[in-house]
Order: sequence, then structure tokens, then C-alpha cells
Amino acid sequence: MLFATLILQMGCKKELGYYNSTPVVNTTGFNTYEYLKSKPGIYDSLLLAVDKLGIKATLTDSNVTLFAPANASFQIAIKNLNDIRKTAGQGPVYLTQIAAGDKNVIGSAIIKAKAKRDSAHLDTLVSRYIIRKQYVANDFAIGDGQMVYSVRGGYPMHAQRIFSDAEGFQSGGSEVIEYANTKRSLFVAKWSKTTTSSVNIKTKNGIVHLLKGDHVFGFDEFVSRLTLVPAPPNQINLKTDSLYVTWPAGFPYTDGQVSAGEVFKKLFDNSVLTKFICNTNISGYPIRYPTFYYIPRPAKIINCYTMTTANDSKGYRERDPRAWRMEATLDPNPSPSSVWTQVDVRQDQDWTTNYQTKIFDFANTTAYTGYRLIFLYMGTGSTPQALFQISEWTMNYRQQ
Repeated sequence: MLFATLILQMGCKKELGYYNSTPVVNTTGFNTYEYLKSKPGIYDSLLLAVDKLGIKATLTDSNVTLFAPANASFQIAIKNLNDIRKTAGQGPVYLTQIAAGDKNVIGSAIIKAKAKRDSAHLDTLVSRYIIRKQYVANDFAIGDGQMVYSVRGGYPMHAQRIFSDAEGFQSGGSEVIEYANTKRSLFVAKWSKTTTSSVNIKTKNGIVHLLKGDHVFGFDEFVSRLTLVPAPPNQINLKTDSLYVTWPAGFPYTDGQVSAGEVFKKLFDNSVLTKFICNTNISGYPIRYPTFYYIPRPAKIINCYTMTTANDSKGYRERDPRAWRMEATLDPNPSPSSVWTQVDVRQDQDWTTNYQTKIFDFANTTAYTGYRLIFLYMGTGSTPQALFQISEWTMNYRQQ
């Protein structure tokens, strides 16, 4: 009877409600660098980059949080890079070469400069996994998480604690950190995210969170950074050169007609956040597109140029330039009525996103007194549209 009464009392005992247990922090006697070294075959790629880039001291004695990508993360990124290089007829490269930069590189100054840039890109991307100060998962539990900053450059990353699913219950499992590259954007939809496989490993000088093996190192920037061919120096000198825009005679278009703050001069302010936008057919057909004029003083050799899409081009692809031609003149006083020679022509150009820069090379060894860019068609659709826009335009010279 006594036993039955005890069972009854225990069964009727009032529940204490939801209980949020204190997160357990796994402790190791190593510093963060030593912890990685204690896991052979798992973090060798990260350690290689850390050693070559001079980050070892940061992981040894600085107050940091590390979101550690495993070997598999680097392997995926390198494979993606070499797949792209193969399609371009280029040989494979490996992490050891990239991390070494221009050391032991045999080749031209251009090849050495690219190797040095690639190493700098790797440094930038590795640094985004190392965060100032120490954070355990519970620190990211408030609201929608919090912004954190990389040890080099103070780049904004974001972390938020969530829970994995378990036993058929959504969010019923262990705590997980969702780690995101914000791309300096306030819009979460533009972020690139990954998650942890293990959290809260306490070292002598910091906290380590382990990222899942399917994470691609560099988020979605590794391949684009290491395949980017930067534009050569811009030859436009705003103090000496003349730059202006025209439309065909008889059409009442004016600069700033669409937006007073989005005028032609915004193409030369070195900011993709501003743009030039104009009408192309205020009163219907025929369509009339703008012509950009560049009059260098003195005359200059130009053999490539760039254009960059605007802030909202992905949503308004019908406004992007699709076909155009570049012309040049030797007239000492260039004007629309001068004799112009075609030096480049482009058709069926396809732009895919906002702030996208394309470089257009063409053969030229003549120092012309004037250049003009005549737009012929725009947009990805079959019907011409009423607006045209780009954010930046440069005229360049590439050393041959």
C-alpha cells in the first residue's frame, strides 16, 4: 500500500514547465590552433592556409571564435575552381599554390600579380571564419541572432542559434548555429548560409564551432574571386577629358529626365550604388538609344572598356544593354559629325545580376582623339523597352 501511495504521489506531482538547460561547453586544454592540430586528417587544409597566410598567432593567443571548415569544404571549392579552369583550357591549381601567392612563381609580371591577388583573396575568405571575441551558441539565441565581425577587416558575418530536428519533432534536437556571409547586405535573402555540426568547444583562447562537411569554403565567393580578371587601369581623367551623352536629333531627351539624381556623370563616380538611367522611346517607335562620348586630352590608346549593371538590373533585365558598337575618330575636335571608325561591336550580351561588371577587349594601337559608344539594342526580351540603365563605364588600356 505504501508503494502504491508513493507511485500515486509521484504521478500527480505538479510539472515544473519548460526548462531551458544551461548549454554544455566542451573544454580542451589546447589553444585553438593546437585543437585543429589534434584532429589530423580533418582540418589540414585550414591549417595549411593559416600557416601560409600568417594567421597562426591569431589562433594561438587572440580572443577569438572560430567557425572551422573541414578538409571536405576546401576540396569542394578547389574542385569547383578547377572545373571552371578546365573549360577555359587551363590546368588545375591547388590550395598549396594559392596560399603561397607569388612565391616561387615563374612567369610574367601579370602571372605573378594574379598569384599574389589569389593569395590575398584566400586570406580574406579564411579571415571570415575567425571572429573577434568569444561566442557560444547561446549568445546567438536572442531574436534573429546577431552580427559578428571578422578579425581582419571587420567584415560583417551573422550567426543565429537554431535547433535541429529529432525523433520526429521539428526543432527537437541539438542546438545548431546558422552562420552567414551577409555580403554587406541588409536583405537576408541575399546572404549565403551554412550550419554547424558541433558547437561550443572551449579552448584556452577561444571557442570553436565545427561546420558541416558539405559547406563550400568561401561560401559562394571562392570561384568567382579566383577566376576574376580585373580590368586594367581606367584612362578617364575627369579633370582634362570631355564626357557627354547624346540622343539622335529630333528626340526631346534630356539628361536626368527619368531621375534628377541618376544622371550621366554618375557613371564616373566609382560607385556601383549610383547609376545613369534614361528614356529610349518617350513617344513610341522608332526606338532611340543614347550614345556616350569620350574625348581624351591628350589623345590616348584605348583597347578595352567596362560596363557595370545597376542596383536593380536583376529585376529589370530589359533595361540592360544588349548590343552596341564602339567607334573612334582622329578628328582634332571630335563631334557627332566627325568621321568615325568602328573599333568594336558586341551583340547578344546577357547580364544576369546586379552590379555585374564585364570587360570588353578589342585590338587597337592607335591613340585616337575621341571614342563613342553607340547603343543599338537592350534587354533580354523580344520587345524593346522604354528605359536604359548602367551604373559604371570605364575606358581602359591593357598592356600587351
